Amino acid sequence: MKRDNILLIFIIILGFVLRLINIDKPEGLWNDEYVSWFVAATPFRDGFWTEVLMQCHMPLYYLYLKPFCACSDLILRLTSVLPSVLVIPVMYFTGCEVSKRNGLIAAALTSVLSFLIYYSQEVRFYSLLFLFSALLLLFTLKLLKESNRFNITGYLLSGTLLVLTHVLGFIYLFFNTIYLVYKKKHFSAKIILPALILGIIILFFGLNILKMAPSSQWWGNFSYTNILFLFSDFLSPILTNNINAPSVFFYNKNILFIIFITLPTIIGLTGLLLGYKKHKGITLTVLLTLFVMSLLGATGKIVFITKYSIEILPAIILLIASGFENRILLISAFILLHIGAVFTPFYTAKIMRLEGNKLLGDILNNVKTDTILYTYYEPDRFTRYYKETKPSIYISKLNRFEYVENPSQILNGIKKGERVTVVFLDSVSFIPPSGIEIAKENKVPEMFITFSQIRNSLIQTLNDNYWDFDIQKSGYWTVITGTKVK
Repeated sequence: MKRDNILLIFIIILGFVLRLINIDKPEGLWNDEYVSWFVAATPFRDGFWTEVLMQCHMPLYYLYLKPFCACSDLILRLTSVLPSVLVIPVMYFTGCEVSKRNGLIAAALTSVLSFLIYYSQEVRFYSLLFLFSALLLLFTLKLLKESNRFNITGYLLSGTLLVLTHVLGFIYLFFNTIYLVYKKKHFSAKIILPALILGIIILFFGLNILKMAPSSQWWGNFSYTNILFLFSDFLSPILTNNINAPSVFFYNKNILFIIFITLPTIIGLTGLLLGYKKHKGITLTVLLTLFVMSLLGATGKIVFITKYSIEILPAIILLIASGFENRILLISAFILLHIGAVFTPFYTAKIMRLEGNKLLGDILNNVKTDTILYTYYEPDRFTRYYKETKPSIYISKLNRFEYVENPSQILNGIKKGERVTVVFLDSVSFIPPSGIEIAKENKVPEMFITFSQIRNSLIQTLNDNYWDFDIQKSGYWTVITGTKVK
């Protein structure tokens, strides 16, 4: 067996092992993961497509996950590990379109990048999306060399799968297709027809961005630090821009943290700058995609977070591999920093999902109560971990305006001597009574203000009319149980 093949096998095994570290999360599926499972688990004849249409993402991942819905959390997470490992040889072959060494470096980067490892352990579509984006890049490079039927079919198929997985994928696909059309100045009929079909697909699914429910994009604001953290998320072992980027880059003064967020990012950006000259068209495609996404983020159409930009990461890896093709010491340092981060407390695979639904389920399974009041989510959100036996009521995102003026009215049916359990999600109801007006002046999103008001009112009602409290906290969940006395 050739040395390169042995090295590739080692790289794939390393990537697989890294993706298994801390994969079995004790907190269970967090809210977005739970949505993935809930939608996929809905029977075809009992509202599956209705549930899909209620989401702001495309349907392919839910179909992919569907056969595994009866499985454990661990198996569900392994469905993301599979495409995340398969993409390592795909990136090898992509790099090999430049050179064998380039292929090995691209595979090694894909194997160890902490950002990819984090999402390989989530029950979400990002690993699958990265695979399709890598395939699109592979067939882009192949088409630039030879316009045969196999390469055209591969490009068309991978582009379609990309858009069917993520609505924002059409942005990258659009610019990538424009680049390909520009480079292939002389077209035969076998290229024109697939290009037209692909253009129709891009246009059709691209329009879905205008239909994305604003309520699904309310929680994040755009700032220049989003772009800074996009590169540190991609290139360092520190994942920051998952929800809202901090206002400063060095938000943690720990020296080890600073080293691990700075050095890999600087090395990676150096590789990008060295590699762009070899792939100016692909670099332009990446920059134009980032520009449009930044524009959409700044105008409030989307939340600009790193995972929504994962389509451009295969191209970034290719650029870095090209830049470091003859600089083995630099790429070795980059890889060792990612592997070394495994032993630090802030390694991405060690990040706890504080909204994990099992954290709440474990509390509810042991609480003694007559009625459960859920805030923010409906009761059916927790069926995977809590087999509900008690009556429940709720104030959710859907009916919140009915209770804004007088949230405690929902407790009117509770009789004297009965115990009621109230569930709060701290990450959306964190503003104290004294901070509500300030939050309004600072244009804090309505959902945070509304559910903070609801929480503050309900806690005041509990203090005035209930006693014998049992308060439990776990992650971002607060559960208060009390007995009504008046």
